[in-house]
Amino acid sequence: MFGYTYDTYSCRAETMSISVGIEVWLQHANRRLRIGLLSHQAALISTGETSAQALRRIFGDHFVALFGPEHGFFGQMGAGEKAPTSIHPSWGIPVYSLYGNVRKPTPEMLAGLDLLVVDLQDIGVRCYTYLATLIGALEACAEANVDCLVCDRPIPFPGIEDGPVAEPEHFSFVAPCALPFVHGKTHTQVADWLGLPHLSSPMVGDATTVFGERPQGIPEFVPPSPAIRSWETARSYPALVFAEALPQLNVARTSAYAFRVLAAPWFNGIDLADRLNAVAVPGVRFFDFTQTSAYGAIRLHITTPAVYRPWRVTCALLNTLQETYGAERLFNHPQAKPEWMTKLYGTTLWQNVLGKS
Repeated sequence: MFGYTYDTYSCRAETMSISVGIEVWLQHANRRLRIGLLSHQAALISTGETSAQALRRIFGDHFVALFGPEHGFFGQMGAGEKAPTSIHPSWGIPVYSLYGNVRKPTPEMLAGLDLLVVDLQDIGVRCYTYLATLIGALEACAEANVDCLVCDRPIPFPGIEDGPVAEPEHFSFVAPCALPFVHGKTHTQVADWLGLPHLSSPMVGDATTVFGERPQGIPEFVPPSPAIRSWETARSYPALVFAEALPQLNVARTSAYAFRVLAAPWFNGIDLADRLNAVAVPGVRFFDFTQTSAYGAIRLHITTPAVYRPWRVTCALLNTLQETYGAERLFNHPQAKPEWMTKLYGTTLWQNVLGKS
C-alpha cells in the first residue's frame, strides 16, 4: 500500500488557545485601505462575529467587496452547486461568487481594492476546494497588482502529509497543485510553498501540535461546508471521500454522521467491522452501524488522532471491500466512476492499493 510508514507524534492532552490570523492583523490594520474579503460564515473570531462582520464594523465604507468560495459566502449551496454573484442584503456591497461561471477573481472584481483579505476555514485536504480558491485568489491578485493578505486558521491535520502527491497531468480544481492528498498546511504555509506574492497573518498560539479537539479561541464550530458538521467529521472526511467515486456506497452525507459512516445494501456491518479491525490500522477502530434491513453500515472511530492517517484508512477500506465483496460491487459496478477517483487523488496510482482481482 505505497509502502507508507507511520511515525508517532506527541499528542498534547490540553486544548490550546490561539488567536486566528485575521484577529492578529486587525490589531494593526491600516483602516484607510479599501478592503475586499474572501471568506464565509465559518470564519468566526473570538468576539463571535464573522470576519466579514468585524471588517464591516472596523472599516465601514472602506470594506467594499465580498468573495465566496464553493458553497457560497453564506454557506448554503450544496457540493458542486454553482453559487451566483449577488448584493449583500444588509450592506449593499457585491458578493462575488468564485464557484460559478468564474473560479478566480477577475480584474473587474478587484478594481479599486487596495487589499484582498483571504480568511477561509480549510481542513488541510487537497481535494477540499478552498485550496484551489486560495490559489486562484493569489494568482489573480498578482496579475492585477493588488496586495493579497492570507490569514491562518487551525486545521485538523497540522503538519501531517499523507497520501499520493497530485501529478501535473491530473491537476484540476480538486487537485490544483503537487501537494499530498492530506497536505497538513495552513493557508499561509500553502502560499509560502507556492511562492506566489502575498502578505501573511499567521495564528498566535501553538496550534501545530493539537491533534485532538479544535483549539480554543474560536467561539464555536460553524460548518465550512454543509457536510463538514464537526471537527471530527473534518478528520474522517479524507478517509471516506473516495466514496464520491463509488456512489453505490453511502457516506450519510446529509446526516449527523456524514463521512463517519459507510453503508451499502450488501454490507454485513458486524463482519466488515471485524475484518477491518483485523487489519489493525493505527489510530482507528470500526464498529457495526447497521440500523435498517435495507443497508448494512460501519462507523469509523478515530481512537488516537496523533497516529491516525486517512490514506492508510482508505487503503484498508478499498482492499477489504474488494476482497470481501468483489470487484463487481466496487469498481466494476455500473455506478462506479473510476475517472473521478483519479481526479480526486490527482493520480492513477490509487489503483496500486487494490489487490489483483
